[in-house]
Formats: sequence, C-alpha cells, structure tokens
Amino acid sequence: MSTTNSFQPVSTTTQASIQVITTQITYYGPIILLIIGITGCLCNFITFTSPQLRKTSCAFYFLLSAVFELLSITFGLISRFAADHLGSTLINTDRAYCKLRAYLVSALPLVATYFVLLSSIDRCMSSSVSARLRSFSQRKIAYRVSVMAIILGFISCIHIVIGYDLRPRCGALAGAFAMYDSMFVVFWLGVIPHVMMLIFGFLTYMNIKRSRRRIAIHSHKNPTALAQRQQREEKNDTQLIVMMLSQVGFSSLLILTRMTYYAYYVLGPSLTGYDKLIGSFLMSFTTLVYYANYCKSFYIYTLSSQLFRSVFIQRIKLCIKTVVGKYTPVILTDGSVSCVPISAEAIQRCTT
Repeated sequence: MSTTNSFQPVSTTTQASIQVITTQITYYGPIILLIIGITGCLCNFITFTSPQLRKTSCAFYFLLSAVFELLSITFGLISRFAADHLGSTLINTDRAYCKLRAYLVSALPLVATYFVLLSSIDRCMSSSVSARLRSFSQRKIAYRVSVMAIILGFISCIHIVIGYDLRPRCGALAGAFAMYDSMFVVFWLGVIPHVMMLIFGFLTYMNIKRSRRRIAIHSHKNPTALAQRQQREEKNDTQLIVMMLSQVGFSSLLILTRMTYYAYYVLGPSLTGYDKLIGSFLMSFTTLVYYANYCKSFYIYTLSSQLFRSVFIQRIKLCIKTVVGKYTPVILTDGSVSCVPISAEAIQRCTT
C-alpha cells in the first residue's frame, strides 16, 4: 500500500509537467513559427522576383509555393492560436467560419505542396536527355499548369465544406465521412505528393549523373567552346535542382512524421488517462512540425544554394538603396565626400 502511494505523487507531477509543456508548446510554438515563416516567405518573394530567377519555370513554382505557404501559416496558426489562447469561440459558434477554416487549413497547404511537387517534376524534365521532355520546362507551360494545380487543390478539398459542421463543436460528420476525411489528409495531403516528390527527385539525380557523363565526353572532344558554354548554361539549373532536392527531402521528413502519428491517432485505439495526455502532447507537437514545413523553404534554399544566397544579398542591397535614398557617395577633387542622387534605373543597372 505504501509502495503504491509513493508512486502516486510522481505520476501526478509527471502529468502536470506534460500539461504545462503542452500549453507552452501551443503558446510559444505558433508565435515562433509565424515570425520565422513570414520572414522567410517575404525573403522568398524578394529573391524569386529577381531578374536572374524570375524567367525560369522552377523559380516560378517556388514563388507560388511561397505565396501559399504564407497564406497557410498566417491563417492556420493565427486562427489556432486565437482559439487556444485568446479565448476565441468563433470556430465552435459560427457555422460558416467552422466550414471555412476546416476547408482552408487543408486546401492552402495542399496547393503549396503541389507547387513543390511541380518544381520537382520541372527539374526532372529540364535535366532529361530528351529534348521533348526538356521543352516542357518553360514559363508559359508553368502558367497553365499552375492554374490547374490551384483548381485541383481547391476542388479536391470541397468535401470538407459539406462534411464539417457544429456538432455542437466544429468537427467532421461521424462515421464513414470522418474516416474518409482522415485518409484524405494522410494520403492525399501527405503520402502521395511526397512520395511523388521523392520519385522525381531520384529521377532528377539520375538525369544529372547521365548529363555529367555526357558533358565529360563532349568536353574531352572539345575542351574549350562547347564545354564552357554548356557549363554556363547549366549552372543556374544545377543550383535550382539542389534547392529542389533539399526542399523535397526536408518536406518529406516533416510531413511524413506528422502523417504517421496522425494515422496512428485516427486508426489506433482510443486513448484514456495518461496515454490520452501523451497523445495530446504528440498531436500538438506534430501539428507544429506540420506547420514548420511551410516556414522552412527560405532557410533551406539559403543553406543549399550559393546562387540563391548571392541573388538574395543583391536584392537586399537594392532594397536598402531604395529605402535609404537614391544617393551615391562621390569623392570630390578637394578630398571631401558628397552624396549625389542617382536614378532608380541606374540602381537597377548596377545591381542586376
């Protein structure tokens, strides 16, 4: 009896600690991710709209992905934080908001994921030895495919608007619909697109190996003009491929981690007591992991690509010159320094 009682305070303390940790995670986690994510997305906008990158179809997909990542984290995290810590009851009192939030927190990340998938397909096409496949890696084709991806993403989530309602709290219709919705999240939002990313990423890697062997053979035959020209043409493409492979790898790791636990949470046995407490902690933690996937892209690109870093720094310098003032220091004949105004066109010429 005394032994049993001696362990009871430890168990109570542990449960209280887990509750505190869960509360702290759900409070500080969204704030940190919002700061990191919004900053990263804005930096992506600055970089991918540069003259060096905006003409490529892959950079266009990256840019649109950043747009939907920004929408995903701002709407998803702010609405969740408001419900958890700011006392907002809108999600459980307003039927239209219940349906809208459930729809957008699935549709927006799905479209962002589609654009990362399209970037992996684009790089696979651009690195192919087939001229016909390479012809699909064009900006005009990217425009059409992007519209189709957005439409597909929003239409495929339309069942959420139908099946979610106040019951009395906002949730999915119990039974077959709830199971379908759970499997939709796991497979359509998680497993399928990321497995496809990994497949196209592997095919891209194999294309690069074949391309390097081909260039090496041609370089041996013509070590001057041909080799140098091909190296210059493929430098930017190689950098974009590295960015894509890094993005795909980290996205797959984060999303599949979330989906693995989500599938267990939905399909596994009902949790009670201490197990339910642990389950709540893991659900909160993996939810932050899920949103972290849409906050990371700028930092992955910066670490993996010298081209991205140089373009970003160049664009920041241009922004600073524009904000601070369009002036340039000039050393006069007497040794003094004077600030002379220059035009925006001159700044653009100097930085691009």
